[in-house]
Order: sequence, then structure tokens, then C-alpha cells
Amino acid sequence: MTKFVSIIGNGESRFGFDLVPLKKFSTVVGCNAQFRDYNFDYVVCADRHMCQEAANTAGKHTTIYTRQRWHAEFAMWPNVKPLPDLPYEGDKRQDEPFHWGTGPYAGVVALTFKPKAVFMIGFDLHPTEKDVVNNIYKDTKGYEYIKRPVDPSYWVYQFEKLMALNSCRWIVVNREGWTLPTEWSQHKNVFQETYEGMAKYINKQLTESK
Repeated sequence: MTKFVSIIGNGESRFGFDLVPLKKFSTVVGCNAQFRDYNFDYVVCADRHMCQEAANTAGKHTTIYTRQRWHAEFAMWPNVKPLPDLPYEGDKRQDEPFHWGTGPYAGVVALTFKPKAVFMIGFDLHPTEKDVVNNIYKDTKGYEYIKRPVDPSYWVYQFEKLMALNSCRWIVVNREGWTLPTEWSQHKNVFQETYEGMAKYINKQLTESK
């Protein structure tokens, strides 16, 4: 069992937040292009083109998870693994594995470690400005096609499934004033924290571990 897992989204709210100390007290699961900036042990790249870039770029000690439907295309990269099966079955479109995005799949990977708590960092869900894409990597390679904000309803639904199915704590970290979706806040194992509060918590964990 891993005590803590941190999953990292690419919402712009996390600009300026230091992710590196997370590796000192938690297992970190990154999403998509984060391998360009960080040397995480695990990264989820659900899309084929992002997995290809990660396979060519990330170090051999980084485990890259991608969809089972094209995992075989990456057979020459032993660090590329198929994503785990979803922990439930449903009959809605958003229950189908292909309609699960990288972020929620990072949550699925996190649960394979059987953690006591999962920290969700940088999952903004909504744009900060109308019709403006909220993604740290927007307009960079592999993101050029994203011209409008993505509807977050599937992400909200899919994360809620994970929160309901597992009793571990989910700590959603975001900026002051950000609103937790009601679908998430209904669960007693889901909590909200600010980046400032998270920074203090990290410092406390690292101080106590000395």
C-alpha cells in the first residue's frame, strides 16, 4: 500500500506551484506532456500521439500508460504499459473506456497503489475566461487542435465514479475561490484544499520525515 498518490492535471491554476517536492512523500502520476518538464515515475498518455512523444522523450524509468487498443504499437518500448481496466461497468457513453480521458485514467492508475489518500492537483475543469482553453500546454506540440474549452462533464462524472467506489480520501487542490463540483462534494471522503494549504502540508510532511 502506498500512503499517498498525487495526480497532476494541466489546469493553469497550478502555474507557480512547485510539483517537485511531491515526489518526496507521494507516488506521482503525471498527465500527458508533463514528461517535458518533470521526471515523474508514472505518466498517463491516453492519446496515441502523446504516447509516441513520451516514448521517444521520457526516460526509460518512467512508466507510460496508454490505451489498450494501441498499446501493441509500442511493443519496442518496454516502459509503455496498457492502462488498467476500469474498476466498474456501466451502460452510459461516459462509462466506455475509450471515452475516459487522461485525467480520470490517472485516477484509475492511482487506485492501483491502494493509497490512503489521492491528491488531485491542477484539475481546473472549467476555463478561467469564456471560450479560452485552460491548459498549461495549449498551443504547443500535440495541443494545436484544441481551440475551444473541453466540456468537463465527462471528467466530473468519471472522477465521481472513482470517489464513490473507493473509500480513500480525495483531496482536490486548487486556487482560493474555486468551486468543488457538487457531484464530488456529496462524498464524505472528498475534501478541498488551496495551493497555499497544500504547500504547508508538503512542508510539514517533509519536516516530519527528517
